[in-house]
Amino acid sequence: MAVLKKPTSTGSGRMFDTGDTLAAKGTYIATCLDVKDVFGVERRKFQSEEMEKVDLTAFLFGYRDAENNPHKICTRAMKISGNEKSALFAFLKSWLGKAPAYGWDYAEMKGKKALITIDHEISKQGDREYANIISISPLPAGMDQQAAAPAPAAKPAAKAGKPTTEQLNKAKQLAQEFGGDVSEEMPF
Repeated sequence: MAVLKKPTSTGSGRMFDTGDTLAAKGTYIATCLDVKDVFGVERRKFQSEEMEKVDLTAFLFGYRDAENNPHKICTRAMKISGNEKSALFAFLKSWLGKAPAYGWDYAEMKGKKALITIDHEISKQGDREYANIISISPLPAGMDQQAAAPAPAAKPAAKAGKPTTEQLNKAKQLAQEFGGDVSEEMPF
């Protein structure tokens, strides 16, 4: 029997492709994987039919769910603006825990960790469900050590042979600390 399923989407007009899987709701420790700027985009002015050219930016985050599955989610496109009422300014202020400095390159946030909360929203037409980052904050003190990505597995020595007992014990200890396989190299 064929069952009609509700379509899901990562979002119309999103600047990153995050795949077809809808990001899970909840609060997660995430890593900023990329920052993308697009210049000279034509769009309607806020609450107007008039068109304007704007510069936009978006952030791509990666996180792992409770089952340790990797996910990606991106922010909505935000106008590059230092105005205190702008979405970008508010987003960065929440993430940094303080107002960003003017003239600062926010692309420095690539690779930084944050605490994000994801929720789902139904489109105005009611036919699609979108995942959105509804809040972001700096990691609480002490949590940054837990959030550190596992160190990449050591490359095998040039000579062939079995690992020593000490090496095996160290690998097991690291696997237990980080809750899984330490040979997988993921940035989040």
